[in-house]
Amino acid sequence: MKPEPRRPSSEKSPDASEVISSTLQRPILILAGILFLGIFAIDALTPQSLVVSILLDIPIALTGLTLRKNATVALVILGLIANTVAEIINARSEGTVNTIAVFNRSFSAVSFFLVGYLTIRVQRSALETGMLLSERNRATREQKMRTFFGEISSETDPDSLLARISQDFVALFDAKGVILAPSGNERWELPIHKAPTSLWFWDQGDPLPGGLSLFLGQHAPATWISQLSLSPLLEHNHSSRGAAGRLSLPDPEHSDEKVRHLHLFILDPEEPATLSILREILPILEEILHRAGLLRHLKEYNEMLERRNTVIRDLVYGVSHDIRTPLIAGIMNMRLGLEGAWGEISPEFSTILEQILQSNDSILDLSNRLLLLSSYELDDHPASVEPLHLDFIISDIIRELSPLTNSKSLKTNLTLPSLPFEGDPVGLRRLFLNLIDNAIKWSPAGGTIGIHGSQDLQTIRITIIDDGPGVPETLRSTLFTRFGGMHPGSGFGLGLYIAQQIARRHGGKIQYEPIPSGSRFQVTLGVQRSILK
Repeated sequence: MKPEPRRPSSEKSPDASEVISSTLQRPILILAGILFLGIFAIDALTPQSLVVSILLDIPIALTGLTLRKNATVALVILGLIANTVAEIINARSEGTVNTIAVFNRSFSAVSFFLVGYLTIRVQRSALETGMLLSERNRATREQKMRTFFGEISSETDPDSLLARISQDFVALFDAKGVILAPSGNERWELPIHKAPTSLWFWDQGDPLPGGLSLFLGQHAPATWISQLSLSPLLEHNHSSRGAAGRLSLPDPEHSDEKVRHLHLFILDPEEPATLSILREILPILEEILHRAGLLRHLKEYNEMLERRNTVIRDLVYGVSHDIRTPLIAGIMNMRLGLEGAWGEISPEFSTILEQILQSNDSILDLSNRLLLLSSYELDDHPASVEPLHLDFIISDIIRELSPLTNSKSLKTNLTLPSLPFEGDPVGLRRLFLNLIDNAIKWSPAGGTIGIHGSQDLQTIRITIIDDGPGVPETLRSTLFTRFGGMHPGSGFGLGLYIAQQIARRHGGKIQYEPIPSGSRFQVTLGVQRSILK
């Protein structure tokens, strides 16, 4: 938009000299020069007894309105010269020198100095007053701007933010009204915010006026409304003038990242530094609106994820429960059949039933693990924090798994001090049961399993060592991911992932360390950390 050729005075809140200099300096200096020449001419043509030079005090005093010290000093010097020249001209024309006239002209010269001095003092006082007023106005504007940004900083929704801006701008600029209107594809869009709401504006879908549509691809600083295409905005709202600005906003609805614009119109602002303030705060407003748009997008994205998580949770729960119910019923019936509840069965059929039972047990175990996995990933696992002793839990697991260790003639090297802890006993038992069971499974017959514990002020460390083949190097990077540990004989690949989630809930982690003669799993738990609920 083209700026008006004549901009309001004190746009940048200048001091008094700048105000006068930009509006009245030249006319005042011209008027003072004309008066000076006219008075000199009259003084030179009148008799010596009529000392008209005293009237030169008028143009000297008039220079005080320009607040320019140099102009005053120049006229004082010129006045002294003109006073002397006029006396010489009068004396020649009369053929004699009038002593009284010379005495009077001396008083005129003294008056030039006095008037010049007083004029300069008035100028200095005016400058100081102007600077004080300028500082006061600047402080008032800064206070208004701080209040404005403080009020809008709490808004996170773009629409609410725009509504707040339109209302606050009326007070900030002491304006008749404010309009904020977005545009896209050279047409007005919704929502259009107006304060007051009775203001006239174009309707949604109307094309942008030519003065705006021609400059959409160019930088457009805040300026005064002057285009004929925007005159309806002023006429319909009975306004004499207005200021306009534009912000660039990203359009999340377009994949090609087209840029939308937000147009700002301020009608009849009384604030003299309207454009200066607008040019200062528009970039800040653009950043705030971008932040608000991002926050709303994140909120909508989080709500979408929550809905998806709910669907996934319900699906996993539903499918798992639907699988578990018939499996449990079938397992019970097959076990009753193997026990002869419905009569004697042949050895061949007994073998088939046992194979089916093993398969059903495997599927039931997978269903249980999926339920547990979904509860941990969706942060829906009920965890109870209780005082416990990890050494008791691990010792109890060793006793429970003793049939397995005895069947492989394994030795257990247990070095556990007293390890008091606060945590979820069910989850911790599952964690160590998984690690110890894996150590037994992969240890060769006659091997040794070592379980060692230590504690300091912040952590508890439990190390489980076996002398099995170890984890292949190709699987180490995905060992604790979902299905990452799957390889022949490893199960479903969920046990270590679930164990890692349990450790993290207790402020710790599980690490795998290969050793020359087996594997080492180290569990670190945070003593000061509470379980995330």
